[in-house]
Amino acid sequence: MPSGPTPPPDLRPDQAPKGLKGWLARRAEAMLRKPRHALPALTEPGECQVVLQVVGTRPVTVITVISEATGLDFVTASALAQDAPAVVVSGISEDSAERVVERLEKAGARAVAGERYRPE
Repeated sequence: MPSGPTPPPDLRPDQAPKGLKGWLARRAEAMLRKPRHALPALTEPGECQVVLQVVGTRPVTVITVISEATGLDFVTASALAQDAPAVVVSGISEDSAERVVERLEKAGARAVAGERYRPE
């Protein structure tokens, strides 16, 4: 017998539980998948990119910073963080890239800013 609770399987809307429990489940799913807006200070146009190398010990905080920098919902930002090393954001100014790297490092991740790769 498993020691902890088992996660609920992915259900179609017509299979979701009814009543308060079903409403809470649908509400939580909607909040996690709600698209966000990227912060303007982190998205000034330019030629730099930010690469997330290691997520670190506080992944939820790192995912929040990724969401702020990209405008991705929490679930998609989480998948991006799990794929580290990965390009978090590209096509931003050097100042914006440094701000994103600083926020990611404060969150416990390791990230670097650099110029976008351009094949010749």
